This record gives sequence, structure tokens and C-alpha cells, in this order.
Amino acid sequence: KMVPAGVAEQADRTEAKGTMTDVVMNYLVKAQDLIPAEYGNYALVSAITVVGLAKAAGTMAHPGSKMVGKLELVGAILLLMGPASLGGFGHIFASWSILVAMGMMLAIKPRAILTEATLITLSSKILRSEWGNVTHDSMTQGMSWETAMGASIMTGFVIGTLTMLSDRIAPNKAGAKATPNKAGNVKRTKRA
Repeated sequence: KMVPAGVAEQADRTEAKGTMTDVVMNYLVKAQDLIPAEYGNYALVSAITVVGLAKAAGTMAHPGSKMVGKLELVGAILLLMGPASLGGFGHIFASWSILVAMGMMLAIKPRAILTEATLITLSSKILRSEWGNVTHDSMTQGMSWETAMGASIMTGFVIGTLTMLSDRIAPNKAGAKATPNKAGNVKRTKRA
């Protein structure tokens, strides 16, 4: 049976590189390796704390900002508590919390992809470094850190999508600034 040349070349390239997931994970690990662990941890805690406080206070005008902010703050607090907290799962739970929040942000505000990608890279670096160090092997043996990261982001994405849908059905004015229109009535501003 003859296979067209283009199809055979494509199959060879696919086998050589692996799946798309393998390619993405290879680039993620390369990006993680560019950042020293201590600096990445400090940058992540600083960014998540400042932005998380602003979101939790309701100053960001997008649906779900308070929920995202609270998840980010939980992650920052757990990172500050150290890896030994929560029976050795402190940094893993912190990473999961931040990754769920970033998954929600991917659904809610996809234009902020650069910020979200940076925070995903930093938090997944912590998850990757702590995954093999956890004393509870029964959990970490059952799945890889990549699977745990993907599940966290996808969980957040589903929650963020549901938040966006519920906001379209029944808008919540809690996160948006109110401005009076020409008639003097208060009208909700358009979201960015």
C-alpha cells in the first residue's frame, strides 16, 4: 500500500516529537528551568498577593474576580507557610489553588494570557519540584505532576466558563463600576 509522501513525512515528524502535549510540556519545563526556584517563588507570592487582594476586594470589574482573588490569596498564604504545612502538601495545595484560579481567568479574561501563562509557569514549577518530595506516595504515584496541573487548570476553566455564563444570564453588578447615564440613572459600565 502506497502512502503519499506528505503524509509519511508528517507521520515521521509526529513520531519524532511525540504528542502535542509532550511538546507543550517540554517547552513549559524549559521555561521553568530559566527561573531560579527562590526568585520564582518570591515573584509568584508577590504578584499573587497584590493582585489577589485587589480581586478579593472587588476592584476588578469582571465576574468571578472575588472568587479568583480568594483562591490566589489561599495559594499565597500556603506558599508562605512552607512545604511542610498541611501534612507536607502545603505547596502542592498552593499550586493547585493558583492553577485553578488561572484556569478561571483563562475562561473569564483570555486577553490576559501573558500574565496567566507566567503565573501558570511559576506555580507549575513549584508543583513539579514538590511532587516527588511529598511523603504520601500513594497520591503522587497515581498521577504525574503534569496531569495534576492540567486537571487543576481545566477545573478552573470549567468554573470560569460557568461563571461567565451565569453572569450573562443574570448579571451581577458586584464587580463593575456604576456610572450615571444622561438621565441620571445608574448604569453598569461595559466590561473590558
